[in-house]
Order: sequence, then structure tokens, then C-alpha cells
Amino acid sequence: MTAAGLLLLAHITVVALLGTKAPWGPVLSDFIQFSLGTVLIWSVVEASRRSEGLARSFWRLTAAAYAVWLVAQGLAVYNDAAGSAPVAWIGNLLFCFWFVPLAMAMFLDPEHEAGRLDALIALDFVQAVLVCVAAYLYFFYLPKAGLASELPHSVWTPYFAGYAFVAGSFIVRAAVTQSRDARALFGRMGIFLTLSGCVDTLYFYGPGRGLKTGAWFDILWSILLVVPMMIAITWKQAESPTLSLDPPKREKRIYTEIFFLLYPLLVLFMSLRIARERLGLAATVVFLSFVCSSTRLLVTQNRLVQLKDALRREASRDGLTSLWNRKAIFEILDRELLRAERDQEPVGLIMIDVDHFKAINDSRGHAAGDAVLRIIASGIASVVRPYDSVGRYGGEEFLIVAPGCSLVETAELAERVRSHIAGCSIVVGGSSVKVSLSLGVATGQTAADSEKLLHDADTALYQAKNAGRNRVEPSVTRAAGASQSSSPTSGRGFWL
Repeated sequence: MTAAGLLLLAHITVVALLGTKAPWGPVLSDFIQFSLGTVLIWSVVEASRRSEGLARSFWRLTAAAYAVWLVAQGLAVYNDAAGSAPVAWIGNLLFCFWFVPLAMAMFLDPEHEAGRLDALIALDFVQAVLVCVAAYLYFFYLPKAGLASELPHSVWTPYFAGYAFVAGSFIVRAAVTQSRDARALFGRMGIFLTLSGCVDTLYFYGPGRGLKTGAWFDILWSILLVVPMMIAITWKQAESPTLSLDPPKREKRIYTEIFFLLYPLLVLFMSLRIARERLGLAATVVFLSFVCSSTRLLVTQNRLVQLKDALRREASRDGLTSLWNRKAIFEILDRELLRAERDQEPVGLIMIDVDHFKAINDSRGHAAGDAVLRIIASGIASVVRPYDSVGRYGGEEFLIVAPGCSLVETAELAERVRSHIAGCSIVVGGSSVKVSLSLGVATGQTAADSEKLLHDADTALYQAKNAGRNRVEPSVTRAAGASQSSSPTSGRGFWL
């Protein structure tokens, strides 16, 4: 702010002493504004560094917008010294549309923005570039202005209408959002854009009309650089909202979704007039805009499909072990029983309980217990067949649904699981934990057997626990050849 104050004071001095006298009056006036723009970008970058999420992306877009403005101002300084018509035209074009990157902030979502610009923002930026191309043709090429460095009088009104739409959009976004950060950013910048538009209107329609560079009106341009600088310097991201028992209110997304149509509509509107004189050129611009809009639609659709799959997975998977959860494993069991009834084949069910698991939680803590459960779940999943299903029944209990397995085959599978886990050396927090399983085995063949099958497996499990644990118990007869040896095998280990 000290640097900005000194530069503003220097600008007032230059305007008062030199005014519009060529060449030093205009050159120094524009150069001081160029210096103010440099300080402004620095302050915006600093605001971005101390921000997160939506605020960081907002300030980055603001920095990009003023970088465009700074290039235009640099061209203005060069034009004041050298006097080049093409440079004046390019600079004026950049001055007219410097705010386009800032307008991209309307597409930022406070609930999902992670402080970076994703593919959708990139596509919207391409649309913004197409808007600038169409605006060049609409505002400069077709009207054939008398001076290359000024807007034609016939397009002043639609230009200011578009600028006012962006400023109004910021204010509306601030009014409807539930995010305190978004309300502060869009509200302050919306007021600033409104003020900037009023100053532009005074230049084209009011007392600034016809004034040259170095006149008193340049002080107003400098003040317009100090205002966003103050917003950036005083910006402080809001603290996390206090927790409430009421569910958080979601932002009305319909307001933000509407803005995605803004750029294609502007391109289409301007291309209608361009088509009167350059049909091929207008068709090219509209086609490129259509490609961007279609690509954006495809990207959005792909993300919706991925989100749907993620939600489906989250609804059917256990959060700790990533196995099927209780509801999902029951649905799998019912489905396999229906198939077994059709194909006249048995379905094996194995109910598993971790022996003395409470002692692990009590002696090593619940974090260690969770780690042991994850390791056991991974070990069980590695032993079963690819078409078997493993789910977490609850707590330290698991279920295995083994289609096409008789009681003997199911007991053999259960024994492989038991011996594998018993032979694992599980190390948690630098110390070894010995773990064993008790398993109950049952089989069924019809959909009506679902509850009875669970009951039989549960009964067999308790028989295994009462018989000394670390063993497999079939619900009717012991599987032929199924060993209850509890001696572990070495050579396998899990480390955490």
C-alpha cells in the first residue's frame, strides 16, 4: 500500500506538471500505471498463496486477468513512445477484454474446488478465447472504426451491457451463495467491476470523452488499480464454520450451472451478425464453440458415471476392510442360492470369528485392532477362489459365500483360510501379534435356506469356539480330511 500510495502521488504530480504534453506526459502517465499494475499482480499472487480452495483459484484467475491488462498497458507505453497503429489496436483489444479470465471465476464451485483448475475450467477458458475472437470480429472488424485504437461508437452499448452482465453476475453469486469466502470474494469484486464500468462509461459518454493520455482522467484509472489491490491485501480467508446439529445447506447449484451457457450464447449472438458478411468465418467460430460445449458435456457425463460407480461401491463395501459389507454379502448369498436352486448345485457358507480379538483391542488399542482386521481381511481374500465372495459380517466376524461347494469342499476351503491366517506373522507397531480364527461351515441349495444356512453356520462357529478355537467345525459332519491342527506355518508375514 505504501508503494501504491507513492505511485499514485507521483501520477498526480506528472498529470499536474506535464499533462498531455508529448512525449513525456503520456509516457510517464502510462508507465506509472504499468508500475501500479505490477504491484497489483504481486498483491494478488500473495493473496493466492495465503488462500485455499476456491479462494486460491479465484485469485489465480484475477492474476491472469491483470496479466492481460499489464501486457496491454506495456503496449500502451510503447505506443506512446513509438506511435504504432497495430500496437495500439492490439493494446485496445486487450484492454477491452482483460476481465475475461476473471469472469471464469463464475464457474468455480466452493464445495468441490480444490485450489486448482480442472479440465472443465480449461474448456471454459477455450470458450472465453472464442468469445474474444468473436468479439474482435464483432466490435472491430465489421464496424470498421475510424481509429484503430478506439471502439466504434455503434458497439459501445452492447459492450457495456456485456461488462455489466459480468459485474451483475458476481453480485448475484455473492447474494445466493452459502460460502462465506465466495460471498466476500464475489461481492467485493462485483462492486469493483461495477465501479470500473461506471468509470468506463464516463470516459466514453461523459467528461472523459475526447481526452488524451496524460489528462486528469488518468488518475481515475490509477485509482481503479488501487481498489483491487486493497481487496487483495486485506483479504483473509474465513475460518471454518462452527459445527451445527442441523445438516448443512447446499448451495443452489442452478445459479452456477446457468453460467456455463454464458460463453456459447455470446459466441452465437455475435456470430449471427458476423455471418452476414463472413459466413465461413462465423461458421468456424460457432463450430469450435460447439466442440468445446460438447466436450464439456462429455467430461461432465463421465464424471457423473464415475461418481455413480463410487457411490455404488461405497454403499456396498465395508469402510475399514474394503470387503463387502453386511447388506451386500447377504444379497450375494441370496443371489447365489437362487442360482443354486436353478442349477441344482450347493452353496457353501463359512462364518469366521477372530479368536480373542477383544484382548488385542484392550492391550494394543483400537487402532492396532483395526490394522489387524484389515490384514486378516486381506489374507482371507487372497486364499479364496476368484468367484467366492468375502464380506464383513460385523465386528471381527466375516462371511465367505462359496458357490458350487459341498460341505466337504467348503470345509476344505475354510481349513485353507484358517491355516493361512494362523501361519501369518502379523507385526503391528513393531511387535508381533498372533492371530487365529474359528470357522463354522454350512451348505444350502435353495433360496428358502438363507436364514437356516446362516443359523447353521453360526451354530457351527460356536461349536468351534467351544471346542478350543483355531479350528473348523461343519454344521453336520466334519469335512473329510479337514485338519484341525493349529500349528502355524512360517514364511508369510504382514507388516504395518
